[in-house]
Amino acid sequence: MYVIVRCPSCGDLMLANTVYQTRSCSNCNHRVMLRTLRVYGKAKTPGEATELMKRIKAKEGGGEDYTPTFRHLKP
Repeated sequence: MYVIVRCPSCGDLMLANTVYQTRSCSNCNHRVMLRTLRVYGKAKTPGEATELMKRIKAKEGGGEDYTPTFRHLKP
């Protein structure tokens, strides 16, 4: 499962794989425990998560050009 959460340090939205307990923000490199963060959306696949993130960013005025990085995902 993939979740969309907000970094408590810089406020940037980020995607996280719930297989892991922590996530580092790609904007400020702050590491957080996922269970402590508010979840803004959930998706079963990386593709669905990307589309959901695009909609959330567009709603906030960020546009449709969001492209996530999945550096820590296992195949």
